[in-house]
Amino acid sequence: MIKSMTGFSKIEKEFTEGKFYGEARSLNNRYLEINLRLPKLDYTYEYNFRERVKKYIKRGKIDIVIKWERPESIVSNLKINEDVVQMYLKTADFLKKKYRLKGSLTIENIFGMKDIFVYEENNNLPENYLTSSFEELLKRLDEERKKEGKIIEKDLISRIKTISAKIKEIEKQLPKTIKAHENRLREKIKEVTKDSTLDETKILQELALYMERIDISEETTRLKGHLKNFKETLSSDDAVGRKLDFIIQEMVRETNTIGSKACDFSISEKVVQIKVEIEKMREQVQNVE
Repeated sequence: MIKSMTGFSKIEKEFTEGKFYGEARSLNNRYLEINLRLPKLDYTYEYNFRERVKKYIKRGKIDIVIKWERPESIVSNLKINEDVVQMYLKTADFLKKKYRLKGSLTIENIFGMKDIFVYEENNNLPENYLTSSFEELLKRLDEERKKEGKIIEKDLISRIKTISAKIKEIEKQLPKTIKAHENRLREKIKEVTKDSTLDETKILQELALYMERIDISEETTRLKGHLKNFKETLSSDDAVGRKLDFIIQEMVRETNTIGSKACDFSISEKVVQIKVEIEKMREQVQNVE
């Protein structure tokens, strides 16, 4: 089952110790890129969280925001940073003496100074709550990516069927096209030589060389093989986006060869239709993990 590289999930969970908020968003990317925004006190969990992300996601840009809100009853206590206060007082005293300034610091001044007050953080967050909630956030994101993957897979299989039908039409048309080319070539040879009794062996040799140049049976066979490989790859549980993209390239190569070799308007028209379907498949594959 393929997965899309795009998805979104959100989670809010309440515990006695507080609330857990999490948002995860995944986007297309050539490689795996993980961006984590965690509360300041939770950076110790970053490595663990990154490793958990890698269990679910192999490719894409992942942006995850985690927040932790505590009840008022256990909110961190306000604390005066006395070292900073002493620094401000010493600096003020130094400036007054050196530049003969007047005035004194008041409580109003101190309250307006930066870094005077700090919060005592309780770093002992319940790790099991954090990890279980984070895991659930990732599972929800994974489910969304699977749902999107099913939609993409359905579209790709539909296009495979369309291309397969066009190949059958080409193969059905091919003998008629070759016969028509043979008849025209015979007429041209007779017209050029002005000899209706030209050696049949020589005509057949010339026909064989020409028909070999316009024969597309090998290309249609290989194209069908690529379609089969593509469809089988869709059922893999691995990250297959890059492989599918490679198969698409091979399909384009064979289709271009068919188009250049087939000297028939009807076949050329079907080749164009196949190219349109392959290009739409390529666009979808760009979103597959």
